[in-house]
Amino acid sequence: MEYHLEAKKSLGQNFLKNTTIIKKIAEESKQYISDKTTIIEIGPGTGELTAEILNIFPKNKLICIEADDRAIPLLEGRFEGNSNLSLIHQDIRKFDIDSKEYTKIGTDYIIIANIPYYLTGFIFKKFLEAKNQPKTMILMVQKEIADRGIDKKMSLFSLGLKTYGEPYIFMKVSKGNFVPAPKVDSAILVIKNINKDIFKKEEGLLDIEKKYWETAKKAFNSKRKQLGATLKISDEKYKKERPENIMPVDWIYITKLLYNNDNA
Repeated sequence: MEYHLEAKKSLGQNFLKNTTIIKKIAEESKQYISDKTTIIEIGPGTGELTAEILNIFPKNKLICIEADDRAIPLLEGRFEGNSNLSLIHQDIRKFDIDSKEYTKIGTDYIIIANIPYYLTGFIFKKFLEAKNQPKTMILMVQKEIADRGIDKKMSLFSLGLKTYGEPYIFMKVSKGNFVPAPKVDSAILVIKNINKDIFKKEEGLLDIEKKYWETAKKAFNSKRKQLGATLKISDEKYKKERPENIMPVDWIYITKLLYNNDNA
């Protein structure tokens, strides 16, 4: 049986219809899923990826979060009777993974999604910075965004991914695999080993995570300038560097240097 929805431009919908790619996404996630892992799918749409996840992981709890009113009855009908599936009719921007209802699943959960591209930055920030982080995120994003996320030349976006995990591109996906076809090609970006260990090692500095991002954002706001000019640091190793060359562990050092000296 074919399940169909007309894509809504206002929701940024482009439905992935290539079943081979859908199977590959589910297969790639196998290495990150144990029998107790909860799977969260954002924007299941007509449920093509949902069906494959349920097929490959029949014992795992699957939480689907869908904002589209039209998709809810379609998904309820398609997966009626499946006790492992929880369907939540909600905009992902209002979903609270840190609420008591969801913290009980612990950190043994992963996110798999073909997301609206305009929400890419928001979704990464929301879950990577959450108290209750996923252990892995597998997201379909614009190819340009995926390339930027793994680039050695740092941006504020790639710094976010590399601060909390290890990003890699699983596969490239051409625009012809979607209905309707978007204007750009896509890629499946995976963030594995998600954690906040880099901040836990610095418990002596209050609000280190918050200060870290305040420092990095201040520098990237003038990304062509050297750190000596934007952050007023005198350390010879860093003052002539630009933010694109600074790795997470170095941002920790710079943050500590600034706040310990009350120069921020």
